[in-house]
Amino acid sequence: MDKMTWRAKIGLITTSGQLITEPRYYQIAPEGVSFHTTRLLNPPGGGLEALMAMEKESWRGVGELATARVDSIAYCCTVSGALRGMQEDKAFCDEVEDRYGIPTTSTMLASVEALQHVGAEKVAVATPYTDSHHEAERAYLLEAGIETVVIKGMGLTGGEQYSVVSPQEIFEFSVEMWDDSADALFISCMNFDGLAAAQALEEHLRKPVITSHTATLWRALALAGVADSVHRCGQVLEEER
Repeated sequence: MDKMTWRAKIGLITTSGQLITEPRYYQIAPEGVSFHTTRLLNPPGGGLEALMAMEKESWRGVGELATARVDSIAYCCTVSGALRGMQEDKAFCDEVEDRYGIPTTSTMLASVEALQHVGAEKVAVATPYTDSHHEAERAYLLEAGIETVVIKGMGLTGGEQYSVVSPQEIFEFSVEMWDDSADALFISCMNFDGLAAAQALEEHLRKPVITSHTATLWRALALAGVADSVHRCGQVLEEER
């Protein structure tokens, strides 16, 4: 049996109930890229208050990943990043790098960078959430200079519901809520399988489709020095970084 070797080790901080992120990333990751996860407790049914309480464990998660000598870190929760706001979110990522020397992104920060990369000034946002989760995302996008022309959620109330929505259901919901005035579609949530619908949606809408998963992986790979294309997951991953 050969010795383990890595091109890059990517550290993931996820909410405790996430089921989509690691399996999808292992399906599409470039050869030699591995993922190493720490989880932060987010009790079912806790809503925004539980997410804010979860943030108190962020530095524990970072410290654990640092002991694995990862090459980059991705904080994989869209709404928690939105609740921080863009400036505080970026400051957190910068502080991780200052303390540990590990370049770091968050899902929300990576998502606005991906939207800016494809030239999106106006965006339609599809989510699994109830409306209570939307205002923070809208404000974060606006802080990045991106106008939300429509944001619509499926009205689901927790990760155990988000994770079982099929890619076909996400495709149909996104097509229904799409606004032609938008420059791109953003599918929000790291426990929602929008990644599996991204390519089909780009082909149908003829506009860029960014998902929480595609943006986070796109940025985490770049921070780890991996420039390979990832095929059939939307244009942002198709392009070499």
